[in-house]
Amino acid sequence: MRAWIRTVAVAALAATILYANAHAGPLAFDLPLYQPPVIADSKAPTKCTVTYMIADLANNDLYASRMRIASAETDTPVDNRMPCPKSMPPRVGLQALDTCLSRSAEAKFCVFADMSRGFERQPDIHNTAENASRCASDTASDIGVACWMSGNLSVCNVACANSPNDALVQARVRCEDKQQHSCPITATVPVSGQ
Repeated sequence: MRAWIRTVAVAALAATILYANAHAGPLAFDLPLYQPPVIADSKAPTKCTVTYMIADLANNDLYASRMRIASAETDTPVDNRMPCPKSMPPRVGLQALDTCLSRSAEAKFCVFADMSRGFERQPDIHNTAENASRCASDTASDIGVACWMSGNLSVCNVACANSPNDALVQARVRCEDKQQHSCPITATVPVSGQ
């Protein structure tokens, strides 16, 4: 009986030593530990984003074209928003039009979505305002557009605000003042899209 107990004890001790030796040494670096992905730093200031509203006259489509503008090292956030440049180079507006141009049959159908009075008689990019068709994230969170239909043509104006509702209200007021028409067709998108 004692020999049997001694044999079992020696076997158990041998198994323990073999198991310990098999798992000794450094651990692998690819352990399957769960780490949730970092989506965004919610405390980081909002980076400068400029959003343009662009219209495709052939289809009456509207496009929100966003561009992220790099901040200078000396820039500091205000109200948790990084400042945007005071003036945009013309090429930035032309890049915004590229969204429409890539989908439209002809370049002449792509215009900025803030249109002058009488645009329905002369639907041309020269009768639209590039600077009024954009909103910057340092001053607004939402961009709204309001339009009226002149036959098959949408005639629109744009406004910036700090809520979707305010953007729609201001766009409608701007459109109705400028066009002297009711502007019931509205849309809004955030300036800084995800």
